[in-house]
Amino acid sequence: MRRHERGGGGEITAGTYHPPRARHKQRILSACPVLVIFTPVRVRVLGGMGVLLVAACRGAAPGADQARSDSALTARTWGLAYLQQQQLPRAEAEFEKVVALAPDQALGYADLGLVYLREGRLRDAEAQLRRAAALDSSGSDIGLMLAEVYRLTGRASDARREIDGVLRRDSTDIRALYALAQLAARSADPAERQRREALLRHVLARAPANLVARLEMIDLLLARGSAGAAAGELEALQRQLPQLPREAARFFQRALVLARTGRAAEAAAQATQFHHAMEVTAPYQVGLERLGGSSGSSGVAAGYPVLTFNPNMAVPSDDPRAVAAAIRFTDVTAGSGLEVVPALAESVASSLERAVALAVGDFDDDETQDLFVAGHLFRGNLGRFVETNAGAGLALRDRPVAAAFGDFDNDGRLDLFVATTGRGVLLRNEGGGTFRDVAASAGLADSGAVGRVLFSDLDHDGDLDLFLATPRGNRAYRNNLDGTFREMAAPMGLAMESSRDAAAGDFDGDGRTDLVVIAADGRARLFHNLGQGRFEDVTAGSGLAAVRRAGAVAVGDYDNDGFLDLFLTSLDGTDPALYLNRGDGTFERDGRSDVVRRKLGGVAGLDAAFFDFDNDGRLDLVVVGKPATPHGRGVFLFRNDAARGFEDYSSILPAPDSLRAGRAVAVADVDQDGDQDLIVVGWDGRPRALRNDGGNVNQYVDVRLVALRQGSGKNNRFGLGAAVELRSRDLYQLRLATDRVIHFGLGRRLKADVLRVLWTNGVSQTV
Repeated sequence: MRRHERGGGGEITAGTYHPPRARHKQRILSACPVLVIFTPVRVRVLGGMGVLLVAACRGAAPGADQARSDSALTARTWGLAYLQQQQLPRAEAEFEKVVALAPDQALGYADLGLVYLREGRLRDAEAQLRRAAALDSSGSDIGLMLAEVYRLTGRASDARREIDGVLRRDSTDIRALYALAQLAARSADPAERQRREALLRHVLARAPANLVARLEMIDLLLARGSAGAAAGELEALQRQLPQLPREAARFFQRALVLARTGRAAEAAAQATQFHHAMEVTAPYQVGLERLGGSSGSSGVAAGYPVLTFNPNMAVPSDDPRAVAAAIRFTDVTAGSGLEVVPALAESVASSLERAVALAVGDFDDDETQDLFVAGHLFRGNLGRFVETNAGAGLALRDRPVAAAFGDFDNDGRLDLFVATTGRGVLLRNEGGGTFRDVAASAGLADSGAVGRVLFSDLDHDGDLDLFLATPRGNRAYRNNLDGTFREMAAPMGLAMESSRDAAAGDFDGDGRTDLVVIAADGRARLFHNLGQGRFEDVTAGSGLAAVRRAGAVAVGDYDNDGFLDLFLTSLDGTDPALYLNRGDGTFERDGRSDVVRRKLGGVAGLDAAFFDFDNDGRLDLVVVGKPATPHGRGVFLFRNDAARGFEDYSSILPAPDSLRAGRAVAVADVDQDGDQDLIVVGWDGRPRALRNDGGNVNQYVDVRLVALRQGSGKNNRFGLGAAVELRSRDLYQLRLATDRVIHFGLGRRLKADVLRVLWTNGVSQTV
């Protein structure tokens, strides 16, 4: 990912190579006017384009050479801009122009090498970096980049040779010392592992405030059982950082107490969680930049995030409650195009089920949200919808009851799975807004009626599998990577007699996708992912064993501590509840949920979702269901107040006499104005579009994930299932990628400081 490295050999800034300034002066005389020199500046990763200063040979004679110099300057400027925006193909094209215009300079080759590293094209990266090294054999940065390529391709001895070359030129280069420590950590040789400690001590001797090196030293000491020494390092870190982030502080305190009492193994588990939480802080990222370390856990590019910030930079009100109170959800269904959806038949309308399929996703890749509801496919257009069934080739024989968008064949286009009362329909996106039913050949036609459809990479092989909660029990269809699926619920350990709802997420922080499933009788089951496509039912010790009569489940980190929490509706209205994650994948009832429980008393909750309606950076809650009385309310909105817990803000929704009850709800910014709107399926089965008016007063950032679809960094194209963490000053957030767009509210904060993506293949990347 993005780097910022310093040293005698030059500088890598936001992933670009800058040759040493001392050697430039020599080359200006001999290489003018084709040489283009960029002064090393740190480009902001988030929130701006940065400043780039350029010097050229102004004394050169005008003419073709000057034109080539100007063209190279323009190409590299564009290349850097595209690189920052993660538009890698465009960056590659511009850097290729630089190489063509200045073939005797290392600059363009090194930049191309880094583009290829980000794309996981390691062979191409090596070729370009070798050419750069041939032109600038004393460049430390090129040597370290080559060493990274060698490490990623399993050539540790070659990597060590390159790093040793850097250290011969400068024995105090902490980037090279740290790179050797990283090599030693991955070695099977016990002597090399022991050498790692000495290397980390060398780094800390030269950079005692480096948080990355100190955290790795703590992990190393605890792993070998040196609890006392680790306690000393933890105490040193406490003096260095007396004010720890809230989501990290509890793990630090536990690790320190356990280390002081000599319980190294237990302390190690807490220290690992502490290390993980600190990775998204500014001090950690500064330390990583200083060491020139990889922002990914493996160094292999897994993909990249594309960020969109609020174009309105005005600072909102100091009072977040005043901002929230001024927001209104306006019913804009009339004239939206959704009126064509007919009401449910009387025989279905009395059912206490969702009964209507609802899914949101950008299937035509125009960066606006499209909609599938009740058998109708709509193309979104800034808050209006155009029904496209005929043009898309949709002809569903039976009534759809559940649906989800997901790119099952990883071709970069969202497909659609629809469960109807009679069969399953897998609509493969053919491009151009058309679909083809491939359910029969895929082995999914016999799925039948379904309560919930989930596309999720359950076995972490880079492709989306399919999970169905059905009255006949769970169905887990493993993607065979050839366009077919195989039902594997029993072998995977996911068998149940019947189920009505489900949600996926990494609840215990081990990097693997777990499942929480609501049985038809309302009991909750928690399945822990053991890896290799195997799950274990851990309900008994999860804190969820006593759940009865749940109707639906929603997942989200609503207390901003880095762990996914739960909300469970109640089918009979007796016990809706919020459950806080204890930080280990087990749950406890949130004592602050009295308002939610009281307001939802008697309401048969059929669906719910966490979302941030006021962009303050904390997840709020929408719940839909059947009201307790004929004239009561069945659609509720609860605002998450950091100090007061959840408060009832249902008054900013349409009045109950116009929207009495709901069967299903989806969240999406359908009008592309920076706040999250609602699509609610009413009790009659017809969709209602509720536009958020005023939520975009606060700042926000939208993140789109673009994953590699092949090679060692393979993921599903849109990163569905990835955990995305963001820090903006004192605000930390974790979001689960369930759609192509991941939305973060920032409140009054004008920028984000750190963004980390934990991809489903286990790779973490930080920008």
